[in-house]
Amino acid sequence: MLKAVIIDDERKSRENLELLLDSFVENVQIVGTADGVLEGIRAIDEHHPDLIFLDIHLADGDGFQVLESLKNKNQNVIFVTGHEEHAVKAFRSEAIDYLLKPVCIEHLQGAVDRVRVRQTALYNKASIKTGQISISNNKGLSFLKTEDILYCKGDGAYTYFYLKNGSRITTSKNLKEYENRLDGFNFFRSHKSYLINLAEIKTYIRGNGRYAVMSNGDHVSVSKRRKDTFLAALGSA
Repeated sequence: MLKAVIIDDERKSRENLELLLDSFVENVQIVGTADGVLEGIRAIDEHHPDLIFLDIHLADGDGFQVLESLKNKNQNVIFVTGHEEHAVKAFRSEAIDYLLKPVCIEHLQGAVDRVRVRQTALYNKASIKTGQISISNNKGLSFLKTEDILYCKGDGAYTYFYLKNGSRITTSKNLKEYENRLDGFNFFRSHKSYLINLAEIKTYIRGNGRYAVMSNGDHVSVSKRRKDTFLAALGSA
C-alpha cells in the first residue's frame, strides 16, 4: 500500500484526483491533503508519504518550494497541474511524472506504477528481510517463514498460501491483507488474484497468456496492466 499526500490549491481538483485514485488505481491510500506550501510541508512531515501529488500553483507559493524542502529525502513526486510550461523544470527536479489536468486515467496508473518500480528497487537494493507471519485458519494459527511461501492466491474473502513443502493453507482473509503484511519481503502483486515470491520464479512466459513458472512448476498469471512493472521488479530482484 502506497501512502499519498495531495497538495493542490483547488479543493475540487483534490477531490477529483482522490476519486480517480480510489476508483482506478489499486493500493493507494490518501493520508493527507493540503492547499499550500506550508500546509503541504506539514502534511509530509506528519504522514511520511510514499508518494506526493503536487500542483505547481499553490495558495501561498508554488510546488517547487515544496520540492526544495524535500532535498535528500528520496521522495516520489508526481506533478498534477494545468500548466505544461513547467514540465522541463519538473523533470530536472527528478519528479517521477508530470500529469496535465484533466488527468488521463492511464497516465495516472502508469505514473503510480513507476513509483512502485522505484519502491521495489529500493527494497531489493537493501538486504531482503527475513521474517515470519501468522496465518489464521480453521485449526488455529500457523506461523510461516516468508521465504517458505511460493505464492498466494486470492479468491474473494479467502487467500490460499502455496508453500515450498508442497502444502496449501487456507485463510479467511483477502489477498490485500497479505499484500500489505508481506510488503518489503520481495513479494509482488502480479495479478488481482496472485501475490508471488519473486525469488521463487524460474521462468516468465510472454505473450497473450502471460504467466510466471514457479520453482514448484506452478503457473501464476501476470496481468497485462502489471506486466511492465512486474518485469522491472523481476529485473531488480
